[in-house]
Amino acid sequence: METDPADAAEFRMMVELEDRNLMLSAFHSPLAELLAWDASTGAFIAANETAQSTLGFSLRQLIKMNVADLMPSVSTARLRRFFEHVKRRPTAELTFRFNYCDSLGQPRVNRVLLQYTAEPRPTFMAHCSSITHFVEARAAANKAENLLITALESLPDGFVLYDAEDKLVICNERYREIYKQSASAMRKGATFQQILEYGLERQQYADGIGREAAWLAERLIEHGAAHTTVEQQLTNGQWLRIVERQTVDGGRVGLRIDITELKNQQAQLEIAARTDQMTGLMNRRGLNRRLQAMTNALVTGERIAILHVDLDKFKAINDAQGHDAGDFVLRHCATVLDDATETPESVARVGGDEFIVLLKTTQDDDVAAKLALRLIHDLGLPVSFRDRVCNIGASIGIAFFTPHGPDTIDGTLTGADIALNEAKQAGRSVMRIFETTMRNDAVRLIQMAQQIRLGIIANEFEPHYQPQINSLTGEIIGFEALIRWHHPEKGLVPAFDFLVAAERAGLMDQLDHVVMDRACHAAAQIASWGIARPCVSINMSMSQLQDTNIAQRILGYTKTHGIHPRNLRIELLESTLLDERSSVIIENVHKMIAEGFAVELDDFGTGHAAIATLRKFAVHRIKIDRSLVQDIHKDRELQVITGAIINLAGQLDVKVLAEGVETPDEQITLHNLGCYCAQGYLHARPMPLSELRAWIAVQHAKVSDGAYPQKPKWG
Repeated sequence: METDPADAAEFRMMVELEDRNLMLSAFHSPLAELLAWDASTGAFIAANETAQSTLGFSLRQLIKMNVADLMPSVSTARLRRFFEHVKRRPTAELTFRFNYCDSLGQPRVNRVLLQYTAEPRPTFMAHCSSITHFVEARAAANKAENLLITALESLPDGFVLYDAEDKLVICNERYREIYKQSASAMRKGATFQQILEYGLERQQYADGIGREAAWLAERLIEHGAAHTTVEQQLTNGQWLRIVERQTVDGGRVGLRIDITELKNQQAQLEIAARTDQMTGLMNRRGLNRRLQAMTNALVTGERIAILHVDLDKFKAINDAQGHDAGDFVLRHCATVLDDATETPESVARVGGDEFIVLLKTTQDDDVAAKLALRLIHDLGLPVSFRDRVCNIGASIGIAFFTPHGPDTIDGTLTGADIALNEAKQAGRSVMRIFETTMRNDAVRLIQMAQQIRLGIIANEFEPHYQPQINSLTGEIIGFEALIRWHHPEKGLVPAFDFLVAAERAGLMDQLDHVVMDRACHAAAQIASWGIARPCVSINMSMSQLQDTNIAQRILGYTKTHGIHPRNLRIELLESTLLDERSSVIIENVHKMIAEGFAVELDDFGTGHAAIATLRKFAVHRIKIDRSLVQDIHKDRELQVITGAIINLAGQLDVKVLAEGVETPDEQITLHNLGCYCAQGYLHARPMPLSELRAWIAVQHAKVSDGAYPQKPKWG
């Protein structure tokens, strides 16, 4: 019967172990790799199953091998010296790392407790525990750590990690670059507070300079929160967004993100948001911010003068020379205003051609008044643009803000605007200082405007018609439509009591519609009463005259009521020909004339227009202003002036009508000067259409009774 080689090897091992007094039971333990070899020859004599499995050799194979066979890279001489060293140790025991190759040639690492016994036969016994997996794990950990460090270093942002005791664990190079002044303090184990204090000492944090203790306390509170996102500015101008989160073990992980470019963009947007792009001055938002800063900086005895500046002739430049010229003028005026102030951020553009100038003053009004007068002078100087001269001017309203005074900043701005309106009403190139009575007047106008709105809805407005006659013949030559307000409490209100409020409130278009529609209706009615070629004069507001479609609009009214354009006269104030919007107005006048409407100038003699220009606009008639008619029989100078106007108009074949004739003496004097067309209380008061037919009948009766020196030509 053949013997199993494995069994033979096992038997041989037991014999060897018995002979060498080695514990046989230990070799059957699965908890350790046990090997034994002859100390003289190095030949293996025993190996437990754990060792066989790890080495990949059977016991039969091992007992045919030498210990040197497992370490082919170690020379025999070196191995012999090592074993001799173990034999000489007092304990004859040594723990060391054992590197060898298994049956597949793979390197292995063991931690070995090597024991030497000399009796009864020299033997080495090795208790091995494999550390290959520990080495592999450590290598993997090292690799992972290296990958982590590589990843952290590749971050564009600063990265930092603190442990539960707030001590630095790791930070990347970008973090050190960001905090250059405190980089040398960023040693492993240094606390967050220590690093902060190091940077504070070197003035690294912009908002920490001068308030180091308070800044440090605030920053530590932020850092201690579970989640922190704050912005921080360094003294080099760099802005950071700090994002910190608490880790599960109580540590802190943080990022430092450079947001300098974003902050710069935000700053540029903020500047743009409070800057007028045309002039580079502050806009209204910038003005409010500047006013707040000035208000906070006022000391006892100081106040702020607010000058509201409005350009008088800007619209005319835009209309006549184009927007390029208008833009040039705006920039020129902005420079004039800015140069006149001594402190930066003192001028704002708050409207198309409106500016605000800020001035810190004491209780003396003269400083602001003198500045206003100087600005009016400087802005009134001619400006050259592309070989053309632009003439502009300015009106200015002034109000003062005093701390603890009756008005807020907003109230003071409103006061300056009210004063500006007063200056514009007084004429061009005028300065006015706000007074409380002006506010009262403004409030009254606002209240009246509200009543006008309600009155329009309630149909309380209607034209009254004042007859115009030939004072020699009594012939009715026309009627002027004059709007009146049938107020439910005040009764009949004349136009001069409410038109200013209506104009400032932007209600003229609605009132103009009432007059235009009713006047055309009246012309049709008068014609039905047998009056040949009835003619109604209507006053055109400035807003109407600026409407490029005004001619077509008026034609629409005439068609609705079935009258001819010759049944309407368009009355213009003489001053409109000199208005800054006159280019648009003149174009509209020509359009209306082309459509068949007659045009006449009202209040002639007050607007300084040259009478020689009347033919240029094909003016049909001029109306001599009341100021040149009143008491003319007593005033030789008035007679000369009025007579000259009448004579020149006659030479230009322009008809003349005197308005405001109230006495027979005035009428006789006008006859003597050659003016026979009249309108005034001497002949008739304005009356509603419902009373007009009866008046016409009475006038016809007067003519028939010979009340006039000459016979009229009716029809």
